[in-house]
Amino acid sequence: DVVNCMQTDIIELKKLVYLYLMNYAKSQPDTAILAVNTFVRDCDDSNPLIRALAVRTMGCIRVDKITSYLCDPLRKCLKDEDPYVRKTAAVCVAKLYDIDSHIVEESGFLELLKDLLSDSNPMVVANAVAAISEILETCVSEQAHQLLAFSSSVVTKLLTALNECTEWGQVFILDAIANYQPASDTEAQGICERVTP
Repeated sequence: DVVNCMQTDIIELKKLVYLYLMNYAKSQPDTAILAVNTFVRDCDDSNPLIRALAVRTMGCIRVDKITSYLCDPLRKCLKDEDPYVRKTAAVCVAKLYDIDSHIVEESGFLELLKDLLSDSNPMVVANAVAAISEILETCVSEQAHQLLAFSSSVVTKLLTALNECTEWGQVFILDAIANYQPASDTEAQGICERVTP
């Protein structure tokens, strides 16, 4: 009965149904699978809040059968025109990596995530940094570590986003910069000068 309520245009009701599915997906995986078509359709909705809600919920439902259905909507949301959808999708990549690292690496999601470090929106950049940091904590793939390693040009972009994002985003960016190994003393000094007020 709850799954039938997903068809509603009332966003508050849709949020409640999605929350219900996230909480009960483990114990009732068949119910979650019934909702997949609605999730996929909602990822194409005209409302960015609905698109973000759909991809976030799919990423939070830890049922293996849903994972394969998440790839195409997630790919679209990582390239979405709305920054809220992109920042939500960035976090979803880390969640998907935790569920199935192989599918993330093989489907090019790490590259798409790294592309978000150049996004014009500082919150998208901050969420991409947070997702990359989370992935690197558990990652065993040397190829993934090399791909997600921060270069001097990426650190420069992070420093630009630093002053424009929230305190939460600043913490993730500063942590990432702290783990970066500058190529020279001059570069290290330049980073310190840009970080300190």
